[in-house]
Amino acid sequence: MNAWRRFTTGVMAALMAATILGPGWQAAAPEGRTPDDLFAGGNAAYEEERYDDAVAAYQKILGFGLTDPRVLYNLGNAHFRLGRLGPAILNYERALRLDPSDREARDNLELSRGLIRDRVGEPELQYPIRVVKETLEAIPTPSIAWVFLACAWAVAAAAGAIPLAGSWVRRRLLAYATVAIGLLALTAGASLLYRGRQDAAPIAIVLEDRIDVRSGPGEENTILFTVHEGTRLDLRNRLELWVQVSLPNGLSGWVPVAAIEQV
Repeated sequence: MNAWRRFTTGVMAALMAATILGPGWQAAAPEGRTPDDLFAGGNAAYEEERYDDAVAAYQKILGFGLTDPRVLYNLGNAHFRLGRLGPAILNYERALRLDPSDREARDNLELSRGLIRDRVGEPELQYPIRVVKETLEAIPTPSIAWVFLACAWAVAAAAGAIPLAGSWVRRRLLAYATVAIGLLALTAGASLLYRGRQDAAPIAIVLEDRIDVRSGPGEENTILFTVHEGTRLDLRNRLELWVQVSLPNGLSGWVPVAAIEQV
């Protein structure tokens, strides 16, 4: 699997900014340690194969309210080394929500998924659709938004320039350009809508070794099937301490809230 990742300058700057927000940060830090100190300690612990200490350090960083994809990636790696597939997959998923272009996190997620016990069949997508889906999932949502805004601005500019064109040829070329850029803007808009729905979709990861999925919210209900640690579930409805979940193959039922954690 891909190893842990050091902070880049941009992430270090974010952590340094967090540590100077006020005395509350220093008071919240254990023994006055700052998030960048904790990250360096977590990396050192990981290198020395003290994975429990690495997990503790990375989780303390998240306790500051800092949700950086690189912290989540390293936390997932530390859990993976400890054989905790559920928490590893959970943190890889969270890292990819923040940075879907992270190839290493995606590779480690696929590696971890290949080790879980449940093999849930998903609907087979045709080749062109699968390629488009994988491409969209690898592009950060802000990047798609910028493309959409740039195309929308370009369409408005090209359309506004048509009446001002000095010749019929120029007006025709501007009209073609307006249509072409308009189609690109529609594509970017549809992509943005798709990514927005994907990002907002509530999903959870099974953290316990195994949980029984029941026909209703309560232990007295019939067991329909069993899922194991690391399995990804779509969240539907919640009723007190129970939540309705479903699998990609259409199976659904109720599980205890405490047995899963939302991405």
